[in-house]
Order: sequence, then C-alpha cells, then structure tokens
Amino acid sequence: TFRRPAANSPDLTVLGFYSDPRFRVLQAFLDPDSPPFVVCYDSSAGKHLVSVLLLATPQDIPSHTHISTPSHSRTRQTPVRVLSSSDPTPNNAHITPVPSIIQCVGPQAHAPRPSPVSIKGGCVAIKAGSGRSPFVSRVPTPQSGGTRMRSSKSLSPPHLARISPFSQTVNSQSWSTFYSEESLGQCYDALVPQRCLHLVWQEPGDPDYRSSFVPATSVFLTTDVLGKSYIAFLFTSQVWLLEYIRAQDGSYVCGSIHPLPALQAIPLEDLSMILILQQNNHLGLFTGTHKVSDVDMTPLLLGPSEYGEGTPGSVVKLRDTIDSSFSVVLSTGGMVRCSVPLLHRHPSVSLCVQALKLALPTDVFLAMVSSYYVSSHMLITSDLLLHFVQWMSSCVPLSSSQPHASNDSSSSNRKDCIRPVDLDAVPALKFFVMQHGQAMGHTQLEVTPSLGLAFLLQYACTILSVLHLVYEELKLSVLLTGDCESLAKLLHRYASWLGWSLYCDHYQRDFPSLYLTEYQVLDSGESSSMEGGVFTHTLFSHSTPPHIMAWLQKLLSRGKVEPFPVLLPVTRRTLQLIKVFALYSIPPHTMVPPLSDLVQFLGPLGAPLDKPFNQLQDKVTSPYERVILCLAEEEISLSELETFPVSLCLPIWDCVAHCHQNPPSSWPSNAYDIIGRNDIAKSLSSEVTKPTLKMECPHDQDDGMDIHMEVLGCRFPKDLRVNEVRRMLQSSKPVRVVVMQKPETSDHEFIEQQETHLLAICQRTMSLPVGRGMFTMATTQPLPTAALVIPKLNLTGRAPPRNATIGQDHIEKPSDMQQWPQFHNGVAAGLKITPCISEMDSTWIVFNRPISDQACNEYAGFLLALGLNGHLTKLSSFDIYEHLQEKHDLTVVSLLLGISAARVGTMSPTLTSLLALYLPPLLPHGSADMEISRVMQTAAMMGIGFLYSGSGHRRMVEVMLNEIACEPGPDLEQAKDRECYALCAGLSLGMIVLGQGRSSVALLDLNIEDRLCMLMNGGLRRQPCTTSAASSCGQSHLILEREVVNTHVTSPGAILALGLMYLKTNDSNIAAKLDVPATQFGLDFVRPDFLLLRALSHGLVMWDHVMPTQEWIHGHIPPFILENASGGGGGTDMTPGLDYQSLRQAYLSIVAGCCMAMGLRFVGTCNQAAFQCLLANMKMMLSLLSAAEQVGKVTLEMCLTTTLLGLSLVMCGSGDLAVIRIIRRLRTRMASAEVNYGSHMATHMALGLLFLGGGRYSMGRHNRAIAALVCSLYPVFPASSNDNRGHLQALRHLYVMAAEPRVLVARDARTTRVCPVEVCVTGLQGEVQIVTTPCLLPEWETIHKVSISSPKYWPIELVVDAGNRSILSQSGTLFVKQRGGCEVKASLPMTHLYHGCGIKSLLNQTNKDLIGNTFLKTFLEYMTGPRVSRSPAFCHSVLVECLLREQFQLLVACLQLEQMVCSLWQRQDTLQLWQIKLAMSVCSVASTQCADLLDMGYLDSLVLRVIQQIALASKKKYDEKDIDDLLKFYLFQYGPFTDLQGAFHLASLLVFYDVPHSSVLCVTPSTSVPDLFVKARLLNLSTAAVVRLMPLFQTQNPIPF
Repeated sequence: TFRRPAANSPDLTVLGFYSDPRFRVLQAFLDPDSPPFVVCYDSSAGKHLVSVLLLATPQDIPSHTHISTPSHSRTRQTPVRVLSSSDPTPNNAHITPVPSIIQCVGPQAHAPRPSPVSIKGGCVAIKAGSGRSPFVSRVPTPQSGGTRMRSSKSLSPPHLARISPFSQTVNSQSWSTFYSEESLGQCYDALVPQRCLHLVWQEPGDPDYRSSFVPATSVFLTTDVLGKSYIAFLFTSQVWLLEYIRAQDGSYVCGSIHPLPALQAIPLEDLSMILILQQNNHLGLFTGTHKVSDVDMTPLLLGPSEYGEGTPGSVVKLRDTIDSSFSVVLSTGGMVRCSVPLLHRHPSVSLCVQALKLALPTDVFLAMVSSYYVSSHMLITSDLLLHFVQWMSSCVPLSSSQPHASNDSSSSNRKDCIRPVDLDAVPALKFFVMQHGQAMGHTQLEVTPSLGLAFLLQYACTILSVLHLVYEELKLSVLLTGDCESLAKLLHRYASWLGWSLYCDHYQRDFPSLYLTEYQVLDSGESSSMEGGVFTHTLFSHSTPPHIMAWLQKLLSRGKVEPFPVLLPVTRRTLQLIKVFALYSIPPHTMVPPLSDLVQFLGPLGAPLDKPFNQLQDKVTSPYERVILCLAEEEISLSELETFPVSLCLPIWDCVAHCHQNPPSSWPSNAYDIIGRNDIAKSLSSEVTKPTLKMECPHDQDDGMDIHMEVLGCRFPKDLRVNEVRRMLQSSKPVRVVVMQKPETSDHEFIEQQETHLLAICQRTMSLPVGRGMFTMATTQPLPTAALVIPKLNLTGRAPPRNATIGQDHIEKPSDMQQWPQFHNGVAAGLKITPCISEMDSTWIVFNRPISDQACNEYAGFLLALGLNGHLTKLSSFDIYEHLQEKHDLTVVSLLLGISAARVGTMSPTLTSLLALYLPPLLPHGSADMEISRVMQTAAMMGIGFLYSGSGHRRMVEVMLNEIACEPGPDLEQAKDRECYALCAGLSLGMIVLGQGRSSVALLDLNIEDRLCMLMNGGLRRQPCTTSAASSCGQSHLILEREVVNTHVTSPGAILALGLMYLKTNDSNIAAKLDVPATQFGLDFVRPDFLLLRALSHGLVMWDHVMPTQEWIHGHIPPFILENASGGGGGTDMTPGLDYQSLRQAYLSIVAGCCMAMGLRFVGTCNQAAFQCLLANMKMMLSLLSAAEQVGKVTLEMCLTTTLLGLSLVMCGSGDLAVIRIIRRLRTRMASAEVNYGSHMATHMALGLLFLGGGRYSMGRHNRAIAALVCSLYPVFPASSNDNRGHLQALRHLYVMAAEPRVLVARDARTTRVCPVEVCVTGLQGEVQIVTTPCLLPEWETIHKVSISSPKYWPIELVVDAGNRSILSQSGTLFVKQRGGCEVKASLPMTHLYHGCGIKSLLNQTNKDLIGNTFLKTFLEYMTGPRVSRSPAFCHSVLVECLLREQFQLLVACLQLEQMVCSLWQRQDTLQLWQIKLAMSVCSVASTQCADLLDMGYLDSLVLRVIQQIALASKKKYDEKDIDDLLKFYLFQYGPFTDLQGAFHLASLLVFYDVPHSSVLCVTPSTSVPDLFVKARLLNLSTAAVVRLMPLFQTQNPIPF
C-alpha cells in the first residue's frame, strides 16, 4: 500500500518552472459525495498517479514564500516544488516534476490568474492568490551556478514589479531542463497555496501490472456489494480495479490492482456493480472482482425483432451511465437506452441481504447474491419479499431424503431471462442472463431457483440467527410490520428443520397459523453427527429466542435482563429503542449503566462507542431529559418517530410532555424539534435567526434610507417620529429656497441672493450623510450581482412658486467644497451593509469601483465603511496595491484607516510595513524623501493606534510621544494641519496604552505622564525631536516656536492621551493633574476648549466616580467661577479686574466636558437620572442663545453641541422625543460664522445616535469602544466642509467600532411576524428588568438570562453564555410559540359534547392554527362516531389536556389503543396484543415517576376489555372446559393443532398471561399446585399466569399462602 507522506517530512527547497504538456489529468473527482481524487498520467515515466486534493495545511506550505522566474520570459510561468532523487517518497517511488493542469483560483477581483503549484514530500500544492503584495523588502537575489536547482538554501525575498491582473498564461515549449538561479533575472514572490495534491498511489514498476505506457481511456469510481471501493482504469483490453480504503485519520490508502479482461466498462451505482463488454461481444455483470452473471446480447444484435430476420451487429461502446441505466452503441449506428434491474428493491429484503452480508463469509455471500440476482428476475410475481422467502426456503429440504427439492415446478423447456426496462421503447428487447460458469454463446440458460443453494445448509444456524434479528427489527416499524408474517414463515421452516422448538414456538405465538404447519426435522443420525457443529449453536448468548417486546417490558419492570443482540447497522432501531427505554426506566439521580450491559454487539463492526450514552449522566439527572438528548444524539426526527409503534412511542411522548414546558437552553437544535419547541431552536440557530434586513435593489430615486421599518414601526407605533427623522436626514432631493425679491433688487442680484442663501442651506445638507450613516448602519444586505447604490448628494434648490432650479454658478465657493461631504456620503452608503453577510468578496468590492474620477470621493468613503464593518479584509493584496498607487488622498486615507480598524489590536507586521510607508517617523534614517500629504500621515498615525490598540508597544509609544510635539518643517505642507496631526498622535498614543496606567513595567522609564503634562501645560522641550522626518529636514521658515512647546498644538492630544491611558483606573493623582486651574491667573493660560477636554479626561480617569447629578458637575468647577459666572451683566455688582466673559466661557466649557464624560459613562443605558441632568444643562445652554454675545458665540455653540452629543449618548438607540425636539430646533438655524458646517454635523450625529442602526444598535462601554467614541465625537468640529485643521473628518465615523447590536425582537415561530412580548431580563447581580419587545437590552455581558413567562406563549429561559450571547447579539431575534390552548378553560361545560356541540365550542377558544391538525381531526371523527364506547367526559378531558399541552401525540396513542382493542380479533396475529401489554408497562413506570402520561384507570379499562374480549370470543365457540383443554393440549404436548381459531385463542392466552413454553415449564398432568408455585418462583411467572394455570392441575395439597 502507498500511504500519504507524513506531515513532518523534511522541507524541500528545490524550486523550478515548467510547462510540460506530457502531464495529463485523466479524471478529477470533485463531487462532494466522492473522495477528492485526481488521477494523472505522466507520459515521460509512463505511470499513472492518484492524488487527493485537500486544503493546504501549514505543513504543506513551504517555509519560504518566493520563487524565481526567467528574466527573458514575459509571461508568468507556474512554479513547482520538485523532489530530488534523495528525497523520501512513498514506497521509494520516483516522483518526477509535473506541470500544472488544475488551476485553483483564489479570492480575486478580475480574470483568473495562473496558479502556482508545488510538490512537497509527495504533495502537489496548488497555490492561488491575487498577485504580489507591494509591501516587501528590497533585497537582491543571491546568485549561484548549476543547471538544475538542487540547493537547500532558500531564496531571499525579491522585489516584484507591477503585474497586470489581466495577464494571460501563454503555453511555451516544454523545457527539458530547469533554469538555474544564475539564469534567472527578475524574481517573483510565491503565492501561498490554498489546495494541495497529496500523492497516495502511483503505478508500480512490476511488468505484470504495467499499462504498456498507455494512459487509461476512462477512470471511474465503483463499489461492490460488500462495500469495498475501487478506482477503475479502463484500457483497450482490460480494466484495472484499484482497491482503496479511508483510514481513521481521514487519509486514503490504496491496495493492489485486480486486472479484468474488458473492452468497455461502465459503473452501475445503484447495483454496486460494473458492466463489462467482453472479448466475445458479451456483457458481464461484476461486483468488484466477482462475476455475477453474463448478459446474452443475441436478441439485441439481431435487430428490432426478437427472433425475426435482421442485420447482425455488435456492441461498439457503453456510455452515458446514470444509476442503473446506460446506453449501448451498436456497430450498425444505432443506440439503445437500457436499464438493469436492481438487486433488491424491497426494504425488508434489503435488511435481510445486509444482515447476511455481515454474517456469512465473503465467498458464500457473493455466491448467494449471484444466485439470488439471477433468480429474482425469472419469476413473474410482483411480491419481492415473497419471492425472497421462497428462494431462501428452497435450500431447506421438505424431507431428509430430498435435500434440494424446490417448490417451484418450473419446466426445463422454459427460458429464464432478465427483462430490464427499455428506456427507448424498443420492441422485444431482452437481456438473457446466463449463470456464471456456463459456456458463453447464443444459447439461453435455464436456471432453476434452487440450483446451487446446497452450500447454504451448513450456515442455516447463522442465517436463522441474523434473520431473526431482522424479524424483531421489522416489529419496530409500522411500515414494515406487515412483512413479519412472510419472514416468520421462512424462519419457522428453518427452526423446524433444525429442531429449535423454542424458536418455533416464538413464531407460532406471533402468528398462530404456524401451529398448523409442520416441517421435516433433522434425523437423529444427522443430528448426532452434527452435535457440536454449526447446527447446535446460535450467535446469541440467550437461552431463549430474543424477543424485543418482552425484553423491553422486562426492562421497564426493572428486572434483570440479558444483553440483547444487535447487528449494526441492520438493527439500528433496536439499539435506539434499547437506549431510550433504558434511560426512561432508570429513576432520577441514578447512574446510567454501560451500554455493554444492555447490548450484545454482533457482526464485523463490533461495539460502537457508547461515550455519548454514558456521558448523559454527567449532563442531566432527569430521565426525561436523558431520553430527549439520546434521541438528538441518534438524530431521530419527528417524521421517523411517526413510524414507531404506539407503545414504543409512549415513553418518548411522556418525556416530550415533561420537557416541553421549560427545556434547558444548552440543548442541540434537533432536541428542540423533537419536543415541538422549534421556537427555541430558531432563537439559538445562527443560520435561521439572521435579522430581517432590507434587500438592496438599485433604483434611481434612492435616498439612502430605504430600510426595513418592521422593528421601528413596532417600537414607535403611536407617532411619526421615524418619518420626521427621515425627512431631516434627506440629502438627495433639492432644498426649498425661499427668498423675497425686493423692488430695488435687480434680477441678477436676486439670483445671487438666492444662491447665497442656498449655499448657507448647503452647509446643513453637506453634513447630513454623517447622521444618515448612523441611522442606516447595518440595515441592508446588498445583492451580490449588482453594485451598491450611493444616493446623490443634491446641492441644488427649488424656488417657489414655479420650482425653478437654483444652482451655485454665480457665486464664489471653494473648489473642494464637496470633497469631504461626498466622502461622508460614500461612508453612509457603505455602512448600510450588514457585517454578517458572507457573500462579499474582493471581486464585488472592485466591481463597485467607479469608472469616472467624479465618484472617487464617494468610493473612498465606501472603502472606509467596508473597513469599519469588517469587509475590507476580503480585499486582496493586489487590489489594495491597485488602489494605493492611484495616490488619491481620500482613497489612501480610507484604506489605511479601514484596514487598520478591521485588524484592530492584531499588530500585523505586514500592515505595519504598509502604514510605515505613509508615516515618515517609522521609516529608517536616510530614506528617500516621499511626497506624502499631511492627511495621509494623520491617517497612518491613527492606523498605528488601531493596530497596536492596548498592546503597550514601546517603539510605537516613543514615536507617538515625539510626534505630539513635532516641530513644523520647512515646507508649507508640513506646517499644514499640525493641530490635527498632533491630536491624532495623542489619540494613537492613548489607544496603544489604553487603560494600562502604570501597569506596563516596560514603559515606566519613559515618564509618559510627566511628558504629557509638559505638553499639556507648556514648557521647554525635553530634547530635539529626532524621530520626525520633518524636524530632520530643518527649521520652519513660517512658524517660530524656538524651544518652547506650543500648547495650542500639543495640548489637545496630550490631554486625551493621558485620559485614555488612565481610562477607568480611578487614579486621583492623574485626575488632579487634569483639574481646572483654581485661579484667574491660571485660567488665562488655558483656552475654553482645553478646559472642556480636561473635564472630559478627568471623567474618563475617575470613571467610577462619575455621578448623574448636578452636584458632581459643579464639583469640577472652581468656586470663583461658580460665584462670578452669572455676573458681568453691566450692574454695580461687577468685581473690577475680572473677565466675566472668560469666566462664563470657562463655566460652560467645564459643564460641557462633564456632560460629555457623563454621556460616555452612561452611554446606551437610558439612565433617567443622567438624562434629566443632561437635559437640564441642555436647556440652560439653549436659554443663553439670546445672549450669546456675552458668552461668546463660538464657545457657546461648541458647548451646546457637546452637551447635545452627551445627551444623545445616554439615550442612544431610544429615539427619545425630547431630544428630537431639541435637534429639530437647532437644525433650523441658518449657517453663520458660529452656526457652521460643523455645528450641523454635530446636530445630525446626535440625531443619528438616537436611531443608531435603525433602532437596533447601541454603544458599548468597554475601553476600546470609549476610545472610539472619543475619537469620533471630539468636541471641536470643522468650520467648513474642507476643514481638517483641528480634527480629521474621516475619524467621525469611528463610532462604528463602539456600536453593538442590542435589539431584542420577539417573532412568532410559525409566521415570523413581530409580536409584543414581555421579557424578563436578569442581570449578573440578580437585578430584574421587565421590558416589552421589540426593545433595546443592556449590555450582553451584564445579562445572566432572558426569560419569557407569558400565559399566551410557551415559556423560554435562555442563559446568556458565550455561545448564546454571540448568536442573540448578531440576530437580535427571540422566536416564541403561542400556546395552542391559551384560552381553553378546563371547566368548560360538557353539555352535548357527545354530539359535537361542545367540541365546536371548545375549538372556538383554541389557537386557530391548530384546528387543521390531522391528529385532532382523526380523533374527533372517531370519538364522536356512533361506534365509540367512550363517555363524553373522557373525550372532554383528553381534548382539554392535549390542547393545553399541545401533545397531539396522546390523541394518536388513545386512538390507536382503542382501535387495537376493537380490532383484536380481526387479525390473525398477536402483535397488537403485545402493543397493549407494553403500553401498560410504560404507563406503570410513568406513574411511579409521578408522570401523567395516560390515566392508569383508562389503561386498566383497556386491559379489562382485552380480558373480556378474550373470554367472550372464546365462549362463542368454546366453553370454559374447552379453553382449558387448549392449554392442556399445548402444555402436555398432545399433538399438532388442526383448528386455526383454537390456535389463535391459545396464542392470545399464552401471550397475554406470559405462559412459557412447555419445555421450559416442564409440567405434566400429575403436577400439583404447590409444584406449580415452585416452578413459578423459579421462572418469575406473573400472578395472573399462575392463577390462570391453576385450574389445569389437581389440588393435592393446600396452597401455601
């Protein structure tokens, strides 16, 4: 055998390129149901290879990641790893370099590119990629000599020029030698393999098994009836069968080759055979290497007439095989479609054949299958089971002198043939079957059914044993119970011939008609000669025949049972029911016995692992939950349960009734389906419970807010606040421009006035996309075949009354005014995409790339949105390089920020190299001067902060510290937007050391706190900045700063860096450094906006001390500010020397900073105390708008928007009306010097926060979320649409990193409609909160469980663990199921219930969805019929109970039990009597476990009715004496029965009273009653059986009671 090479095989470093057309792939089996084989042929060596196509593992990927290519080649060749002659290979086989035929395409956005392939240790790795990353080192390639690459040294990473993704692979001439490293010019990086070909077999060098250097004409997979698998190679004159198996580790192992002579061969999958065209123009059926039969083609070759004249022809080809049908191509040019009959088409016959396959030797079974297949198509009968029984019975002689007699009186003149279905409807087309071993020719063979079956006699015991297990298996299915009688006749004949009286009695009790049948038994001579042989023992350890019903009944009574024999996988249902009944009968809190104590496993498979069965005792202690979990482990569905007999379903229905009410939340999903709680299964299923989203469809009038309104409509059903929000965030329609033209104003001046007014309105319009992105975040699932629609940012107007269009053509405006608004518009469109979709790939992202340059800004925003919601990681490296090389500022910013945000905290070296290209301080000294705009550097700076978030990386901390105090360079570009650059450096530093405080020992020597305090308060520079590329280029000629720190530049970044570094640490020493100056003198050196940032950072540090009170806010304000902030109005109480305007500005700034800190502390909580406090401060600031000159309009506007954002943070996702009214008031203000673009942006961001994610999302409060919110809601907003001086506008969208899905929507499990349900949310500390869905929940990390306790719906209690938290947070859906009888009253009057009036009244109060239940209809028709003997009270109680509990299976149980009792004497078997007995045993166990499955009085009445029917039926024909005579006739063995009715009465008595066989009981007419009691104790006879047998014996001694 040839095994797959080990994973730890030595790494090979020999590389080369090839283009060899001699290497051919003959067949690749890529179907999911077949092994992933790839069969190849190497024409240079003349050998066939078989490999397995698997996903590449780290062991398969070479340690190096580069290859080389000839410099003169213009096309990319396919690299290959080549084994050297000294490399270890399987079985010392020689592996030659092979070219690539299969190309595996990876995640690419354009046309397929060539796929590199490598062979490693016998493995061919198919490498797929998207091109080379541009971020590699520039290291020259080492040179070495040689014509073939045999060096073990790995090549160094080379530089790669740009490669077009549309390049095609051109097949060059075959290379006889490989290029050496010396001849290779430019080098390429190797692509990482995604698929790997593992070599499992190659053609041996043995001349007897060589293919004569000819490739196989066809390769296919086939299996035989024994289950063996083969790879078939068809050649011109033979076919190879290569056997293979799959090892336990998942690898494939190939065996030896079995050649067969053949001209053509095709597989017949349904028969597990192959059809072979032989040399003599005959067809042969083979199963593996065993020949089943020949097929005579004479009628087919003679033409369309069966025996008429025709032109002789021959079979040329077999083709087009599907299952068991195929096409035959004739030499005359015709083609016929034929179908071969199946081996066994009956389910019971299939079970018998499978059992015999496991029990009989291989050669015996194959011979039996061949004989049976030949005979099964010779009889006209349509009863396949009857034919199988007759065929198996033919091997048992009717007498000892006639061992091979057949009951078939077939004539020797009859011609036996197979008549398959002719799919082309050719008249008189027949296949004549000849038995294997006969001479081939044009004569038809006469086959006798019993011919060749004598060899089965020596295996009669084995056949009887395994078929008996099949017989017991058939009893466990209502679909196959009808086949038991035919199989019982067969087994009774075998048992009679073997002389096994207990087995004969077993079948006679089941089918009393067998009492009248008598067969020949073995002679005493034969029996003595075979004593100790195969005829004297069974395969079981049982002393009596295994009886599944009696065994289960004894198990329920908790008696000692012998292990029941099981033959897997034939008797699978037997094993399942043994497990169910064993778990059901065990009392609670009792250990589960090992499976080996209950089951005796037979067959070659042995005993399966019973680990899941034994682990049930560790999971649960309740027997009901154990049974349900066992059913889930066995994957038994509800449809399969319907095929179980009613008595066997009763334990399951009892467990369902107990677990239906409140099942645990840790079950598998199929367990909930079994108990009828698919609502819980849907709630905990990640595939089903995806949120209901709006499918994005392209159309022209999309405003970007076409989202699904189902949840919002249910949350706010009483007003139109959602429509008002959509109106306020509308930016795709022209605005209304109302300007009155004065008489003295000319038309030209009036047009300029209108355009000026429009420009002021456009400041608000351009700020709308930021808020719209919040409102529509994660609400749309785009179509993968269409581009995403980005709504147009409309900056035109309409002038009433004629709605004339007004533009901005006659006024001056900035040329780049729309650049950032379009960027925000693209971000808003991209944020609509939900993060949970998986269909997005690199191709779709590039597909949205605009053709014209006008939409580049929107596309750049689209890329940033994809990065924020995690989809930008799917963009290939090649496409990233294509985007970056365009050097479009906004595109570069989007990619740097987006990729970093998608990989936050990963510290990826590759991404660090990319960011270093755009951040000069990270470049080595002496690097070439690169023209990188300040906005790109700022984005790269923030990208470093995301990438190293919370890592405390020392090198990055040093760089960010130095960059906060970066000096202006000599160029104007380096002096531009310094405040924004320094701020982002501080924010990046704060994210790197986020929340670490003094815990990082590696950073203690940097004195970060002291340096930040110096940058915050001012002072001399610590040392010249040497890491900054700007500083190294010289001093600035525009800005003179000397050696003093410019706090106007450094203070914001230092303050926020200090606050983020000590976030939630409650360090009072650091908080003291952030306090507001307590004197007027100190206040003069701090700007009002710096005071706001200090108050904000103070709250971040002292996180736990933030209180939602006005006193906490006033505690941050120095007393002299509190005392004088309200003065200065021009009165006599003014204090000389005080700047009252500065005091008011300081007061408002501190209050605004505290409000923002309070908003972050209670973000998303809807805390009413915090809301009232913030609302009071908001109203105070609104009252100052009328006196804004006394405060300062710019400062007041900044504090107003900051407080509004803090208020919206607390009420995030709530859609509060009070906040909406404030926002609507603020947005109506016209743009001015203070009410500018930034003010409107803050206002609409506050509006977006109220309806975040369409009312589905809220904000998290973990450290990274708080840092993201600080970056996004930085209080200083831009003055104009192109302003990035104080803050980078792209950072306004970082709120996405803090957003969390918090919505909980209750949906009906059947209709999926949203329904209001009261939900009880229990926190980790035991606090309880009652909410009504749909609603927003607290943070998932703070929730212990979510439960529903409503009288209208079935209860649900979900423990929010790690797994459930992820599912519920992503879907936000809790499926509920309405109670079927939620309005049914148990005390409903029963007047006229028998006539149906009460039933109608009862059903009118029931859930309308249950009225059409099939079980309910059947029960009502039966119970209200004229022949039922049940009272109206019984019907009423059963109906009410089933409706209240929705256990309609109990209706089925009652109905079937009633029908069994009524039809007990209409059948000629006792199987239904066993059903009634087992049902009573199940209910007796349920009563001991305090279960209310079925009323015991009802079951006792059923048993009493059975006894009465037995007595009544007996008295109709016999009197009491005759009945006793029947029992004596059986017990004392007086002779065979001749009366069928008497035999049936006897069997009923024996089954009902559990009377053992006469050979076991061993009684005689002289046995006394005391002796009978002794025997009863030894045999554990029931009291009822003893009482019934007592009248048969004479009472000689008194009964010893």
